[in-house]
Amino acid sequence: MNALFIASTRVGDAVLSTGLLGHLLERRGARVTVACGPAAAPLFADASGVEAVIALAKRRLAGHWRALWRRAARRRWDLLVDLRNSPLPWLLRARRAPGRWRRNCRSSGR
Repeated sequence: MNALFIASTRVGDAVLSTGLLGHLLERRGARVTVACGPAAAPLFADASGVEAVIALAKRRLAGHWRALWRRAARRRWDLLVDLRNSPLPWLLRARRAPGRWRRNCRSSGR
């Protein structure tokens, strides 16, 4: 399984997300690419099973999201986990993107 894991930019929030990342790595056998802030990148870089870490420095006019899209759009993802609630689940090709479906349920009143 090939997964993109979009984590927080702050170290404390990133530490909290490591439980979910551990689940993906151990139970699902996923090859995970982590996108996070530069401060949190060393935390994920040392994790076993993480294929790549993309450190996103905040840019004007949401340029950091466009930069991530350029790097991630070339690949079809099996799973896209977005803890930042960014627009990327709508713009990338993924078999499963749980955040995409949750937003649809909220907007339809379910």
